[in-house]
Amino acid sequence: MAKKSLGRFLAFAAITGAAAAGVSYFLKYRSFHAELEDDFHDYEDDGQDHDQPGSFETEATHRNYVPLGEKKESMEAVEQEAEDAAEAVKEAAKKAAEKAEDTAEAMKDHAKEAVNKTAGAVKDMATTIEEDTSVE
Repeated sequence: MAKKSLGRFLAFAAITGAAAAGVSYFLKYRSFHAELEDDFHDYEDDGQDHDQPGSFETEATHRNYVPLGEKKESMEAVEQEAEDAAEAVKEAAKKAAEKAEDTAEAMKDHAKEAVNKTAGAVKDMATTIEEDTSVE
């Protein structure tokens, strides 16, 4: 019997909770739409015709622009920096080319050494195989 009353109590609590959530949602939804409606009417009643082109242009603030004149000294400085950067790139390219040549030479030497070692190992294996077959 305790199980029945516990089940009924849980069902009643679930229904009551769902009803409370529904009422809470409805009240928040209604207040949200009331605020939205007020905002819409405020926008509508501000006295300006927002549909007319150029209506916002009259409200634009006046801006002060800074003239961008070319200064000879600054242009010379920029040109000098560009030349320095070009020289630095050329130097880096030369060093990279030298490094690549050194690396290629080292790889060539290592490849020759590996080929010689492999050839020696193959000769040793061939000798070993000949000796094993001649013994039988």
